[in-house]
Amino acid sequence: MQFLILPAGFILWYLAYETKPIINDEITLHWKEKNTNKRNKLLNIINESI
Repeated sequence: MQFLILPAGFILWYLAYETKPIINDEITLHWKEKNTNKRNKLLNIINESI
């Protein structure tokens, strides 16, 4: 019985993992834009100091 439960569990986990929704709303876009701005500022500081 245990030989059937573990493979079935892995199959169900894989199916659930493949069908997870992709969150792409304004909050994530704002977060990405904010991090990009921070990264650009840091790169500018580094480039100016070199």
